[in-house]
Amino acid sequence: MKLELKLIRIHRASAFQLDPSLTGAEAIVLRALVAGQTDRHVCSELRMSPVTFLRMMRGMRGKISTKDNVSLIEWASRHVEGVDQRIDRPERSARPT
Repeated sequence: MKLELKLIRIHRASAFQLDPSLTGAEAIVLRALVAGQTDRHVCSELRMSPVTFLRMMRGMRGKISTKDNVSLIEWASRHVEGVDQRIDRPERSARPT
């Protein structure tokens, strides 16, 4: 008697993945911008230099084929199902200011 094995393939699609061509860091930056954060605030919170931020924005515009940052953020706002708000929440272990 020959047993047939049935394999189940589970494909987990992340609810936070905007586009497969975007990296995780790019998706985080876009989610923060969609949530209304300024460029400076995003750079500060993610400890990213402004030059790196601008290079990342240029790369995302190329991947998504948009002309400017406003169009890119508008595109992201249409594609985000649940905006990741972790950038707005103070960390539990953060020191009081």
